[in-house]
Amino acid sequence: MELADEAVVYLDDDLLVFDKPPGLPVHATLDPERDHLIAAAGRLLLRRDEAVGELGLGHRLDVGTSGLIVLGRRPEVTARLAALFADRAVRKVYVALTERSDPLPEGVLEVRNHLAANKDRKGVPVVAVRSGGDRAWTTLQVLQSSPRAVLWRAELHTGRRHQIRAHLTGLGMPLIGDLDYDTRIPASRPMLHAAQLSLPHPVTAAPLAFSALVPRDFLAIAERYDLDVDAVDALCLENPL
Repeated sequence: MELADEAVVYLDDDLLVFDKPPGLPVHATLDPERDHLIAAAGRLLLRRDEAVGELGLGHRLDVGTSGLIVLGRRPEVTARLAALFADRAVRKVYVALTERSDPLPEGVLEVRNHLAANKDRKGVPVVAVRSGGDRAWTTLQVLQSSPRAVLWRAELHTGRRHQIRAHLTGLGMPLIGDLDYDTRIPASRPMLHAAQLSLPHPVTAAPLAFSALVPRDFLAIAERYDLDVDAVDALCLENPL
């Protein structure tokens, strides 16, 4: 996959922020022929600037998730990025489309539990556990709803595997298109988008804030289930936190 120049949200000598398309893994997989973000970003930088650096991931997005992801261009910068995420100095806001289940929560919902790899429920990778597991905290808010679908704002405070996916499923409302979590509504991928990202620059400490509009496939699903697509875009265009 050749990334367009417009996919570059921010670039300096230390950092690269991308608006990742859905379906692109962020790193190499067991299939050596499968493209991934690190390789595609390297080709784009080589084409643009003839200088790539040594790209590394400060965090990850699932292959089906679209939106903002930040890479370091030198190992020491990538290490600092990872430390910022570990110290919760980075704020991450997502938009999600799920199936509807009543009653819908009102106001801001704080979901705090412990998540672990599932050992019992076939096909569901991550579940809440009573003991063990990793502490997980997500702030959720219903932005819109229709008879079959719900548009959510989700802010991550911890970065566990499948955290938003597992927390919404725990409410009885899996992401539309999320086959791992028993969705009944088909789509080409789980409808989750990393819309806002803010962090201190890992070298200069200057505050940075970015936003990314949802891709067309997300808007098409929202419109199909009678949600206001203008409101979806409006959330992404809010001043990042």
